[in-house]
Parts: sequence; structure tokens; C-alpha cells
Amino acid sequence: MPSSMNGQDLLGMYEEMYRLRQFEEEVGRAVAAGEIHGEMHLGIGYEAVGAVLRRHLRPGDAVVSTHRAHLHALAAGVDPVDMAAELLERDGLNHGKGGHMHLFDPESRFMCTGIVGAGVPIASGYALEQSLRRKGSLTVAVTGDGTMNQGAVFETMNLAAVLALPMVFLCEDNGYSISVRRADSTAGDLIGRGEPFGIPGFACDGTDPEAASEVVARAFERARTTSRPTLVVASVHRFRGHYEGDLDLYRPVAEKKGAMSRDPVLLLRRKLLDRGTPARQLEAAERRAAETAAGWFAAARRRPLPPIKSAREHVFAAARA
Repeated sequence: MPSSMNGQDLLGMYEEMYRLRQFEEEVGRAVAAGEIHGEMHLGIGYEAVGAVLRRHLRPGDAVVSTHRAHLHALAAGVDPVDMAAELLERDGLNHGKGGHMHLFDPESRFMCTGIVGAGVPIASGYALEQSLRRKGSLTVAVTGDGTMNQGAVFETMNLAAVLALPMVFLCEDNGYSISVRRADSTAGDLIGRGEPFGIPGFACDGTDPEAASEVVARAFERARTTSRPTLVVASVHRFRGHYEGDLDLYRPVAEKKGAMSRDPVLLLRRKLLDRGTPARQLEAAERRAAETAAGWFAAARRRPLPPIKSAREHVFAAARA
């Protein structure tokens, strides 16, 4: 299928991907500095998928993501300073109490959960509301390759097919369920997971935004026009451990080096240069993206820490008279 993206589209996509990379790098540095506590799951290597979602999502759409959620949140329109402040445990998106695995923003219709797969049934609730009240809108339910073995995912696929819900099941397939290789845990083909429910599956290279954009556009169009679900499996590479601090010793060195050769940011940069984009334009885009991401975190660090007295707020329902 010929690409619908011209040179300016791709340059804009490159700047977006570079900005997403810089956001995650800023988070990684904050973890190393002790500003963020607990497990942190970065999406470095997933930037093409995030940028493609940003290109095709519309107001009224919903996204339900996983523990590796930052890029999806930015794609959905979550305020980046609010999210950065939340990650830094300051007064942010959820008053500094949710952290990066429990981001919730009703305005952009975005949420995530640390239990991968648990958000998929919730996504069907968004989609049901859309089928009744928001014709033309859709819900993206993000999963991973390991999640595609969970009963809750199959049950939701069945429900989405029965009720004709405008859902796109987006599987980011990095080949590992934390530390377990897909070949050791998953039988069959992920693309065929939806076939018993009449849900078509589309595969795409999640490191190539141009190719991925074409596939996602088709899936989104189907959901918007027919109010029926679609499965998209995007092949990606995780460049860090499962979480920051994971030594990642379970992956062979040669495999990791091969993955690094498919860096989506570098691949798109090379493609743009090959197509005649001047290096100075790319460098200018990189500077803008880096400055923007740094500005978000500078603003987030100026937010106050939640006061101790607020620890019990938003925990218990107000007593009824």
C-alpha cells in the first residue's frame, strides 16, 4: 500500500518521536536520581507506535493502556506537565498519589493499570458508551504479547464482537512477557487470536511509523465506520529491561544488539536523510523536541509535593447524613 505521508508529515512524525524519546529519557534520569520510587517501565523503543496513535486519535476517543503507558498518554492528549509532575510524585495528574502505573485523565479519556490485561475489559465500557452516544469515536485497548494469553482479553474480544463495539485491540509485541520469551509461552499466531470471534487481525512493523500508520489508519477506519473491533499487532523492541533496575540478563546479547539496530528514531532519521531532508532540519527538530521535554519536567519540578495531611483524601467516600 503506498504511503499517505509526505516529507513534511514524516518530519513532523520524527519530531514527535524524538520528543517522546526525550520524555522517557527524562523519566529514566529522574529514577536514577531518586526522584521517582518503585518500578518504572519505560517505552524507549516504542516511539513509533506512540506517534502513530497521536496522528490518528481524535477528540472523543479513549485509550486504556498498561504499566508502560507514558507514550500512549501523550498520544491521547494528557497534559505532559501534569503527567510529569505525577511521575515525580508531585501535585500532578492524580495529586501525586497514582504514580506512573495508575494514570487517569477523564478529560482526555485516558487511563492505565499496572495489571496488564486488566484494563481490556474496562476499555469495552468506554467502547459501549461510544457505541451508544459517540458515534464515530473508538477505544484503543493496549495489550502486550503475554496478555494475549489471558482469559479477560478473550472474553472482551467476544463481548466486543457480540455487541459490535468500536474497539481496536493494540498488541505491542516485544517478544517477551517480562522475562519469558513468547516462543516459550505462546502457541500459535497472535494475529489469529481474534479469528474465533470474527475479529480481523493486522500486523505491522512497530518500528516503522510510515508502515504502522497505514495499518492503524485501516483499523481505526473500520472501528469508526462499522463500530466493530479490530486487532492490530505491532512488532516492537524493548531497549531497556522490563523495568528500570532490571539487569535484563535473560536476553542474549546478540538479540539485544539486533533490537538496537531497529531503533525507530534512528531508522526514521536515516529514511529522512535518504529522501533528501537536510540534516539541519532534523537537528532543529531535535533541539525543539529536547527543549520541550526538558521544559515539561522543569515545570513539573516546580509543583509542590502533596501535603501529608492529604494522604487520606480521595480514599474514602464522604459519609452520608
